[in-house]
Amino acid sequence: MPLRPPQPRRARVLVVDDHHEVAAVVVERLEECGVVAEAVHSAEEALEWLRQRQWPEGEFDLVLCDVVLPAMSGLELLRHARQHWPLTKVALMSGYGSIDSAVEAMRCGACDYLQKPFTNDALVTLVRRALALDDVAGGFNVAAIVGEVAAAVASDSCFSDGVLDGLRRALRVVVRATGADDGEIFLCEPEGRDPLLCVWTGPDDGALVDRTRFSAGLGYPGIVVVSGKPICRKGNLADDPRYLRRAVVDAGIRSLVAVPLFDTRGVLGSLHVMSRRDDFPVERVLDVLERAAVPVASAVRAGLAALRQSVDTVCGDLDDGGRQLRVVLDLMRQVAGAQYGTLALIDPTTDRPSQVVSTGPASLVCAHAESGALATCTSLLAAHGVATQPGRRDWPEACRCGLPRRAVSPCCLPLVANGRLHGLVVLDFGRAAPEHTHARLVPLLCMASQLAIRLQTRTSGVSLRSTSETSELVAIGGQAAPELELRCFGPFGVWRRGQQIPAESFTRGKALVLLKLLALAGGAPVNRDVLIEQLWPEVDPRQGANRLHGVVHDLRSVIEPNRTDREWKYVRNRGELYYLDVSGPLEIDLVRFRHALLRGLRADDDGAAEATALLESAVDVYRGELFADEPFAEWCDAERSELREAFVDALERLARLHGTQGNDEKVLWCWRRALRASPFREDLLMGQMELLRELGRPREALAAFEEHRRLLEGDVDAEASPELLALHRRVRSAAQLAARDDAPPGPRRKRTSTSVRPLRS
Repeated sequence: MPLRPPQPRRARVLVVDDHHEVAAVVVERLEECGVVAEAVHSAEEALEWLRQRQWPEGEFDLVLCDVVLPAMSGLELLRHARQHWPLTKVALMSGYGSIDSAVEAMRCGACDYLQKPFTNDALVTLVRRALALDDVAGGFNVAAIVGEVAAAVASDSCFSDGVLDGLRRALRVVVRATGADDGEIFLCEPEGRDPLLCVWTGPDDGALVDRTRFSAGLGYPGIVVVSGKPICRKGNLADDPRYLRRAVVDAGIRSLVAVPLFDTRGVLGSLHVMSRRDDFPVERVLDVLERAAVPVASAVRAGLAALRQSVDTVCGDLDDGGRQLRVVLDLMRQVAGAQYGTLALIDPTTDRPSQVVSTGPASLVCAHAESGALATCTSLLAAHGVATQPGRRDWPEACRCGLPRRAVSPCCLPLVANGRLHGLVVLDFGRAAPEHTHARLVPLLCMASQLAIRLQTRTSGVSLRSTSETSELVAIGGQAAPELELRCFGPFGVWRRGQQIPAESFTRGKALVLLKLLALAGGAPVNRDVLIEQLWPEVDPRQGANRLHGVVHDLRSVIEPNRTDREWKYVRNRGELYYLDVSGPLEIDLVRFRHALLRGLRADDDGAAEATALLESAVDVYRGELFADEPFAEWCDAERSELREAFVDALERLARLHGTQGNDEKVLWCWRRALRASPFREDLLMGQMELLRELGRPREALAAFEEHRRLLEGDVDAEASPELLALHRRVRSAAQLAARDDAPPGPRRKRTSTSVRPLRS
């Protein structure tokens, strides 16, 4: 009888997480990928399994461990495992947002780091990368490179002295180790969300700084931060229509690798390396960059958090007139390395400065702010910062016309939080300005955003939103920050008077889940048995009732700490029915979205003029997927999909309304935002491509198509429809014709409302 050939050995992974549900989901996903996985719920259990080697084949290939565990932490387990089982790799995961834990993990020998909440794709990618047979591949010692990067950014603050020194050291390590010619790091604005060039190195720095800002979704930086996926290009970079930096291509760059820098709330920015070689090993470099991006992103989080904390330390309660404002203004001036500065608070009733403090001899407030004509500044309306060099000719038009003659090299920072403008900070670098002042914009905007958050408690601010004809500023009449606010779109957050309540304040883990369930009901009562079934499906009703009582008590003690009369303001109950009292000083973005959307849909159906403003107010509330911090939660899947579809439908209607009014840029904004939410909808992509073709911007249309094609091939293994391919051929012909003529396209024909694609039935 012939012998059966030996079966290939299956990789073995030990999952360590004290949250049983998370561990079970991770194990299930790994087993679907052909990995043998087992779960334990403490570091002590993990050590026992490692000692006994309970697998018949020997020790584990990988331990995937949570950082925060009862008794022994994940870092302690990592150190123990590296000492006694050096062949077993350890990867750490954390949902507590520790800004230094990733850097410390890499320095202690972790092979990788995963930030919760994570997607299935991110989990599988990490495990496959960690199970690679050898860290030394193609001449790259990945572990050594990542360790050196972690050491480079492990200073007290990578934003010390206003310069991103730690990040620049780390970037040089990556460029040298991979054999690249140039490297760069883009970071996203905290409110405007455009990626800005902050750190770069290499002989082609003049070409790199030729374009330092990209809109979300445009160019390699914009695509990476929106999609959260890397981009590799091996040779012929000039042939990719998505790459919009002609100066870099003209400098001889042929290949490029770009990876995202992840944060718990999304993407912080992107890390790029570039080469003149056509044979640049982009696949192996991609592995290096994805691993090196972990300590880099953690260092960015650490630096920005330190700057926010410095503002909080100075601000206090902002109750002593202008002294604290002057101190925080001087702090921002020192971080920037500027000579003078002015801080102006805006009165929401007049749109003019109500309080002005300066550190120099005179005010730097621009004429637009002084006259209340803030809507004339497009950068302000988009919550963008502006940094200029000496020489007024190169300044933006609004700055040339508005800033006083005494300003030499100004930097303007809007104080924006949650879409509301509270004031402006204008700094002047003077004639001794550094060569590239834009590199300081992101850390300064981070400080400005934190100051705006603190200002919410004392001023209502001015809402930044658009009307049908022109972008304008609309005051929120006398409405200060809500006493309690629940943010359900994006990662769930609880805010009291403009200040976020840390998740660690809730001693019982189920308290936040209960609050989510009640917020999802939007004020409608929920039966006790339904809550128990959702929170503890495995326990009997009596035991569940006792647990629910304890969780409700913990929840109330955090959000209503000063209530002594048991007359609860927010979490109320009538017998066995629990609900949130939305009639009181409580604001839930989910409820606000539904109400604004309903009013907007009715107005649009009736042909009312205010439909545009109502729909815009609805889509502004949608910050991301419902409860994005719980991507595996099945109890909200239906609502999550329903809200996503409603959001996309609102954007389609807005695109049609703006199209009839000739607001082309706003139509494009609607298409792009809708595609981020529903990336596989071809009708949305076709609407965007048709408009870009008519506007004489075929390269952008081709870039959007290429991104969609890569998404189809990578995620669902599908092909574009014949209709989309036909449109692609027409756009490509237009691009070739424009390139052959070597002249800007002529004026486009006048469009009618039929050029905006009809709504999906």
